[in-house]
Amino acid sequence: MTQPKSLDEVLRVAQSLAPQERMSFILRACETDPALGARVLERLESRQEWSTDGGQGRIDGVADRDGQRFGPYRIVRNLGQGGMGDVFLAERDDDQYRQQVAIKLVRRGVLSRAAQSRLKLERQILANLDHPNIARLFDGGTTQDGTPYFVMEYIDGEPIDVYCDRLRLGVSERLQLFVTICGAVHRAHQNLVVHRDLKPSNIMVTKSGVPKLLDFGIAKVLDEHEGGYTLAVTQLDVRVMTPDHASPEQISGEAITTASDTYVLGVLLYELISGCKPFMLAGMRLADLQRAICETDPPPPSFAVAAWMRNRPQEAEAIAANRSVSAAKLRRELSGDLDNIVLMAMRKEPQRRYGSVEHLASDVQRHLQQLPILARSDAWTYRTAKFVRRHAVVVALGASLAIAMVAFSVSSYLQSQRILHERDVANAERERALAERQRAEAVSSFLIDSFKVADPAHARGREITAREILDNGAARIAQGLSAQPGLQAALLDTIGNVYLNLGMPSAARPLVEEGLEKRRQAFGKQSLEVAQSLGTLNRVFEAQENFKQAETTAREGLVMNQRLSGPKSLETASSWCQLGRVLYRIYKLDEADQAYRNCLDIRTFKLGAENDLITSPLDGLAQIAHDRSDYDTAERLYRQALQIDERVHGFDHPQYIFHLHNIATVVHDRGDLVTARTLYVRAIQLYDKVLGPEHPESILALSNFGQLLIDQGEFDAAKGIFENALGKDRKVSGPRSERVGYDLTRLGRIAYARRQLKEAQAYYSEALDIYAGVLPAAHPYIAAANFMLGRVSLALGQPAQAQTFLEPAVASFKTNFGEQSLWFANGRAALAHSWAMQGHSKEAEPVLLESYSRIAASPLLDDREMAREVRGWIEELYRSQHRPEAAAEYFSKIGAK
Repeated sequence: MTQPKSLDEVLRVAQSLAPQERMSFILRACETDPALGARVLERLESRQEWSTDGGQGRIDGVADRDGQRFGPYRIVRNLGQGGMGDVFLAERDDDQYRQQVAIKLVRRGVLSRAAQSRLKLERQILANLDHPNIARLFDGGTTQDGTPYFVMEYIDGEPIDVYCDRLRLGVSERLQLFVTICGAVHRAHQNLVVHRDLKPSNIMVTKSGVPKLLDFGIAKVLDEHEGGYTLAVTQLDVRVMTPDHASPEQISGEAITTASDTYVLGVLLYELISGCKPFMLAGMRLADLQRAICETDPPPPSFAVAAWMRNRPQEAEAIAANRSVSAAKLRRELSGDLDNIVLMAMRKEPQRRYGSVEHLASDVQRHLQQLPILARSDAWTYRTAKFVRRHAVVVALGASLAIAMVAFSVSSYLQSQRILHERDVANAERERALAERQRAEAVSSFLIDSFKVADPAHARGREITAREILDNGAARIAQGLSAQPGLQAALLDTIGNVYLNLGMPSAARPLVEEGLEKRRQAFGKQSLEVAQSLGTLNRVFEAQENFKQAETTAREGLVMNQRLSGPKSLETASSWCQLGRVLYRIYKLDEADQAYRNCLDIRTFKLGAENDLITSPLDGLAQIAHDRSDYDTAERLYRQALQIDERVHGFDHPQYIFHLHNIATVVHDRGDLVTARTLYVRAIQLYDKVLGPEHPESILALSNFGQLLIDQGEFDAAKGIFENALGKDRKVSGPRSERVGYDLTRLGRIAYARRQLKEAQAYYSEALDIYAGVLPAAHPYIAAANFMLGRVSLALGQPAQAQTFLEPAVASFKTNFGEQSLWFANGRAALAHSWAMQGHSKEAEPVLLESYSRIAASPLLDDREMAREVRGWIEELYRSQHRPEAAAEYFSKIGAK
């Protein structure tokens, strides 16, 4: 059979073959043109080529699996076929909740037996790549016939280059998207996962403008090479390595590191901003392709645009129009900084590129902020050395003439100094790259050794917990990484954060404090690394209810980030949110409100309104609105955050459950107890499943549900819940934590309702003592405890003692909630009754009457009970004045029954 030569011919024949025959045909047909083979595979995988039946989602050769189940998921339709397997659209089909996913069915012949045995562990590692711009790996397993499959987030969007051109995004807007992509790649690199195939078709942009990386890390998982780091160019590797978007080390078969992704991101940036490819690879044989990518320097992007302007002016203007500028202006925009940034990312030697993807993104960000960039054009001495190595014979013949000319040059001294300077710069870059490589190797070794505790040879049949793995890792840091303090500090901070997320701040604190000190020693007292550690330490102090220290570290980190990264940086935004949380906890609501708004403004501008980092300031502002009884605003903000969580994370993510629980509290306080009960039960079920029943958030949700039971009059059930919560909180948060105080006040509330006054007094007294040790004097929790102790004292016939509790409570309610609040009305009524009991009926009467009319209008059980109590006080007041008919007249006048 004559081998087809055009892309369309190869595609047509390939699609007519059975799946098991397709790859071997493409390899034969494109034996002399690997670039064509890569384009064929890319087109087969792209969404434009997936459908050949008029848009019904089928492709010839893909098995019809409509209706088939994979775990809880049911296949809806075929999406297409790639080099590694088939892709299907599926939806959850187990009545838990609705969710669409993409299922990638891995062709069994692709994996060796050894690779299949590692697949489960690798799949779990990839599932932990939790980032809003990475298409998540939700689940996976094997079919009954042993075929592995992955359950992934379904992205309804279009490739990033198509998206940018369709909307005619300018260069700056494209750069912002690129920075977001770099953030996702950097997160993966921190987890020791390299993408290897960052081409436009693997970066989809959703309808709301959110970029998502597809197949992140899948190439690594499916790589059969030992260790997963080496990827040579063989015919079987054509699927993984797309030549147009391959690094020199991928082409030459050298070790693949994070620097490979840096190079490919440079290629992506080149195409996004210029509309041109850095190399013309069509029709090349493998040897020519290797020389082009490994030896030939690409022209700067501005030069490529200029070449199109000279040779194809109409096409150049079309490219520029897609960027909303003229071709001449596009060339000017790209020349200088952007040329240097792209070319530094695409340097041939990995050690001469940016030290990390984060550094590349930072340089792009500096360009956007019109700040000096780190990238600069290649030194002429370096380019000369490369030329000499490639053309040694020609250079040798002309050496004598060159030496004679240089000998008589008056600039020889200056040139020598310049060479020395360039040498020093090159050495510094080499040392920095070496440090990055050593860091990656050390992290890899550290993680492997830390997880050895889960190896069956070590576990010996025991079930190993995440806590044991963490403890093992924390112990190894001090032993194995003392020679690398910067890396040691980063790992200490990371494990500290994990402990915090597990609700264990006491375990986190020594690690975070040690990491902070090591970062100060390694980077100086004023550095972004130190600011990052301060942010983690702030979380520790907040979790331990050490609010004074938490506020100090939050403000210190904010000032440092503002100075080092700029007032509008994402680091500064994080500091504003951290400060906002602390200010809210100590009830400085106005300051907290402004801090959250500052964070929200920066993140919205940098990331867009649909990024999941937006939910944190939204939640803070909702809590403040909730405390101010602005339930409409609170619920709107909570639901906005919940929708983002649902789209980005799904229904079983802690952040989604957190906002579901918060919505329940708003609905509860509004008086819709039936709906609130349903929401609480769902949140508690999800928390217990995802975080466990002893996580602080799980216990808090249980406590709030207990409060709802109190409001519904179910005191026995409520008491059982709060006794359970009290035991857990004492164990998890400590015996004198704010949460223990809250549980005690709820038990006191139940005792008071049952007129067990001495028991209620003991509960409230213990809670007030705890609150006084951890909260500011004006905090509403202290005021509420004082208020209830005042009510108990009134019921015990101790009005003078009641007055000492009620006066500071009323002053606090006025400051925190205002004179129109029910808290203020309740406190004033109780205080007025204490006056009346002490013989000051004239002062008490107007206050009691005014308060009752407002309290009686509330639908909540607490307020209805308070209204009954105040009514009794009014009747008692008039009886003491020997005019009981006045009470009846008053209640009749206001329509009270």
